[in-house]
Amino acid sequence: MKINPFIFRGYDIRGLVDQDLNSEIVEHLGKAFGTFLNRLSIKKVVVGYDSRATSPKFSQAIGKGLNWAGIDIINIGLNLVGTFYWSQYYLNCKGGVFVTASHNPVEYNGFKLANDFSETLVSDNIQKLCQMVENEDYEQAETKGRSEERDIKKVYFEDLLKRLPIRKKFKVVIDPSYSTAGAIVPDLLRRAGCEVIEKNCQLDSSFPLGVPDPTSIIVAQRLGNEVWQEKADIGFSYDADGDRIGIVDERGNIVWNDVLVALFTIDVLNEHPGATIMYNTLCSKAVEETIVKYGGRPFMWRTGHSFLKKKNQEVKAAFIGELSGHFFFSADFYNHDDGLYSTLRLLSYLAKTNQSLSAAIDSLPKYISSPEIKIYCADDKKVELINKISKVIKKEYPGAKNGEEDKSSSLPTELSQKAKVKKKAELSSPFAVARVIDDERAGDGVRVDLQTCMFVIRYSQNAPYLTIKFEAKTENQYIFLKNYISKLLHSYKEIDWDSKINVNTESLS
Repeated sequence: MKINPFIFRGYDIRGLVDQDLNSEIVEHLGKAFGTFLNRLSIKKVVVGYDSRATSPKFSQAIGKGLNWAGIDIINIGLNLVGTFYWSQYYLNCKGGVFVTASHNPVEYNGFKLANDFSETLVSDNIQKLCQMVENEDYEQAETKGRSEERDIKKVYFEDLLKRLPIRKKFKVVIDPSYSTAGAIVPDLLRRAGCEVIEKNCQLDSSFPLGVPDPTSIIVAQRLGNEVWQEKADIGFSYDADGDRIGIVDERGNIVWNDVLVALFTIDVLNEHPGATIMYNTLCSKAVEETIVKYGGRPFMWRTGHSFLKKKNQEVKAAFIGELSGHFFFSADFYNHDDGLYSTLRLLSYLAKTNQSLSAAIDSLPKYISSPEIKIYCADDKKVELINKISKVIKKEYPGAKNGEEDKSSSLPTELSQKAKVKKKAELSSPFAVARVIDDERAGDGVRVDLQTCMFVIRYSQNAPYLTIKFEAKTENQYIFLKNYISKLLHSYKEIDWDSKINVNTESLS
């Protein structure tokens, strides 16, 4: 069958509705995935979906294909993806399909495909599935699979609240931008004893306020204003499938999720002294500093929740965190991300330490930090573009070798906004000291660590864009990096600065 191969991404499937994905194509995906599971002796799957307009019919279409291949289905209906992963254990299903395009624009939909508990297909297996569809490498079962529906929300809530009782009544604002979490999160938090203020919690698959993306500064600022106006203790936003969260403190200040990784690290290391903490390449230097300060072992790995989950089978980290808002409390829960568990875990920590969120954050190392910036670059161009950019950056850092930091020079305390590099011997920029990481740890880009600065440029595994993040200790250093990155990226015609898929590009202007 002819299918767009670019919808088969690093760890899921995402494509444009009616162009890349329709019911016929999705049924073929079900036949291929059912055959794939049969070859692993997996005969049963759990199916769930988010609130996108096409998600219910796509869940039926892929279910039809799965049944054709002899796979039994337990459909849990509209849910969050963390609930879906949890249900694998509760329903004893290694196989699974969750219909979602997460934080992609409204025109998209897609699938997360599970082949083990808390485990989704990545890389080679995703490409194998693509080849199976292209070649129609399917096997029809002699006996068609069965389908049933189950409502698991009550037992799921009971499990979470038993694990994380909240011993303080918080006033909480919830703003999921009209997406799935609006039908689920308020109920859970009220059962937890919170006073819940609902903002934009009605389901509307047109996403009238824009894409539900907790990393968007527009979403975060709106949430901050809502918390301030309501005089609430904290605010939470969610993406469309609810595995990622965004937060603001009681003052309405945005707390980016790499800072939250550092805060969660303290909580986890209190419970698991000396444990390994894994974090992705987009995270602040504050994360590694906090892990070391509290006696943990830092382990940086490539961006992508499925890559991190897979690596943790080897690393055995107690906790994993990403800038995007994926958090895995592997030692205390399961080795998957769950936005509701993360929500309760933060409230539980603040309650037991008797702190406001702002007070808890004040104890962490401080950096001036950009949000996660996303800039459109076509799927068929983004990999080669990052290769070009990586080569340019490595030329700027001649002292860095094999990802190790070159300490032959010292970094200036302050930088002139108009600093210009004329000779390497006369550096007045952060380029004086660097650790360039572009190996397996980075995976899909390059990270540059400096004594008091950091920046990352990479391509997304699940959408046509580049991701950028940078930070510095001082305003002048921050401005220098912003100008350097902006000038570098503007020199490439492969980047579309006017695309509606862009997020937070104003942070580079």
